[in-house]
Amino acid sequence: MKLRVAIYALMVILSLSCRKQQEPQSIAGYIIDTTNSNQIILFVPDSIPAERSYVVDDNTLFSGGTVMEGNIAEVIFLPSDDETLPVAQSVMADVTCPRIIGRWTTDKDDELQIDLELQPHGKIEQRRPDTVISFESWQLTGEENIITLHGSLSLPPVKVDSKKIKADSVVIPTRQDKRFSVQAELAYDEEGNTEQHKVLIITTDKGRTSKLYPAWE
Repeated sequence: MKLRVAIYALMVILSLSCRKQQEPQSIAGYIIDTTNSNQIILFVPDSIPAERSYVVDDNTLFSGGTVMEGNIAEVIFLPSDDETLPVAQSVMADVTCPRIIGRWTTDKDDELQIDLELQPHGKIEQRRPDTVISFESWQLTGEENIITLHGSLSLPPVKVDSKKIKADSVVIPTRQDKRFSVQAELAYDEEGNTEQHKVLIITTDKGRTSKLYPAWE
């Protein structure tokens, strides 16, 4: 009997010591939902399960940018021994996402008029231009204030040598779509570091730049 009690006590001690030896783990992903203030849900690509949930309490430390849907965040947590959700010790969100979200337009005197609304989860609503160039998505790069814009460019039809065309042939010129990715950096003009003076600078691979400013409705 005494031997059984001793074995049981030893098992309890070993179990407690194992729990004490647990070290915090970290995971990064896209914030899916922020409606529940007591919980944070991440979408972690190439992970099973892809959705990970963590409890947020008064002891959770927050740093970086705003905890918002579509932003990238790193969560440091202690693994749970049972079926309860792990508790987040800290949440560090990307600072660029909340600064970028919103409507951006070129100056009214610019030759190429661009009017974009950058939305969560890399979505873009494009108002102008309605032809030639199309911005389809954006993504964070991991570098502060820098994003990548993806889209397509409609190029003029390729000229065909009239000498190589048969007399009875009908050639219908068609435009060609070319995919592109360009970098955009959030900067501030010389007047000061304020919301009113921030500018999103798009730089092409040929060194050309376009400046977009916040559109105040």
